[in-house]
Amino acid sequence: MNSANVIGRIPKSEPEAGRAQLILGLLPSLNQFLLNAISPVILPGLKELAKASMGEFEPGQIMFDILYGQKQLHMGYADRTGIQPEQFQETFARKLQEPAKDFVGFSIIEPLRNAGFHIFAVYIMPEFRDSNMMQNGLAYLEAEAKKMGSPYISLATRHDASGAFARAGYVETTSNYRKQLSKE
Repeated sequence: MNSANVIGRIPKSEPEAGRAQLILGLLPSLNQFLLNAISPVILPGLKELAKASMGEFEPGQIMFDILYGQKQLHMGYADRTGIQPEQFQETFARKLQEPAKDFVGFSIIEPLRNAGFHIFAVYIMPEFRDSNMMQNGLAYLEAEAKKMGSPYISLATRHDASGAFARAGYVETTSNYRKQLSKE
């Protein structure tokens, strides 16, 4: 990701009264202390996503990948105060002091060599699923990909979420199918 601009607020316009804006931040790799602090907040979402994957991945492995930089974790928080751009990093750092407060969700990405990056997972807290937080988060990731010169963003998602991604301009190119085999 663009290390000079890892914090973002979307939309960039002035907030409506009482309406939450999204503050996103990229957590640094190789920081076990920070990962331990936020793990109780993201593990329920990771477990929900892992269960839907039929065992394709385990939450512990994803945490390991985040720690060692094979995957990158963006955390999202709601802000109703209308912070200014120069306050983004300070506000995000304060949010991490109480990581569960105002938590909206997270995205996990895998940087790819020639094709930009793959959105491995997106998790939105149930109370924000009918809001525009996912669209705002995707807009942020797309802007970061453009800064990197990335020609594509790829993602895999559950079928019940595919409509939201199609409305955001994503085109289905492949489908993944999974079948559990008997142990005979």
